[in-house]
Amino acid sequence: MISRKYISSSKRKIYFISLTLFFISCEKKGEATSQIPEAIESIYVVDKIRERAKNQILVCAHRAYHKFVPENSLASVQQAIDAKIDVVEIDVNTTKDGILVLMHDNSIDRTTNGKGWISDFTFAELQQLFLIKDGEITTHKIPTLNEVLSIAKGKIILNLDIKRVDVAKLYQQLKINKMQNEVFSYIWDKRKIEKILNIDSTYAVLPEVSNKIEMEYYLKNVTSKLQHLNEKSFSSENMTWAKNNGILTFMNILWKPDEEFIQNNTKKVDQIIALKPTIIQTDHPKKVLDYLKSKNLHD
Repeated sequence: MISRKYISSSKRKIYFISLTLFFISCEKKGEATSQIPEAIESIYVVDKIRERAKNQILVCAHRAYHKFVPENSLASVQQAIDAKIDVVEIDVNTTKDGILVLMHDNSIDRTTNGKGWISDFTFAELQQLFLIKDGEITTHKIPTLNEVLSIAKGKIILNLDIKRVDVAKLYQQLKINKMQNEVFSYIWDKRKIEKILNIDSTYAVLPEVSNKIEMEYYLKNVTSKLQHLNEKSFSSENMTWAKNNGILTFMNILWKPDEEFIQNNTKKVDQIIALKPTIIQTDHPKKVLDYLKSKNLHD
């Protein structure tokens, strides 16, 4: 007669053998199995925006919070965090040696005390330069994307405006920082949108749309449901359609509306916020945030 102890021991051996075979089979199936949890989680930033925007309009700081410090500087991102701005927009560019850095222009002439194209300088060479604020040379230097990701993680949502960047390299950097689920990207180049979605179909892209045809196209082909309406597409009719289809809308109040707003002419800004976009982008994020709060449009 076989003892119960022996049966129990045999069952345990069968269990561990089965478990081992299961993991081996998963490994043989390749990346598809391992990517399932990551793909599910990668839409997290959109869920976060949707939840926050239920009863308020979110504010995005254009080129970070650059009232007191240079645009796209590490300090400008930190000041946006300190001011409790919802989203910060930063511009990502690439150096000669392939380092992802913050820089709006492909030239460094406007924003630094140097001259030339950013693609002609290594990162080490760029670190010999200083950022400019209102025509004055500061002590601030061009930061890497990695530095910004490190200070922003868990504290503020990043909108990465993609300039001269290989989106595969961008995505890899986000994965290293475990932030591919926590940012979204304004990408005007449709080819780059397609490329990054081929890497991760749920990556949160923010395409710019000029008409209903483009709005319908991205509704069908982009998981994130974020759309940047420009002046051509921002209308009451399109906003109603967007809301009925679960689209999260992003709208600029940059340039003239912003300039008028800080001079206490709020007419244009009032027209925009009356249509309740999900996010509005401004060069004066704290003032706009306080204005929305005064109208009970922000917590």
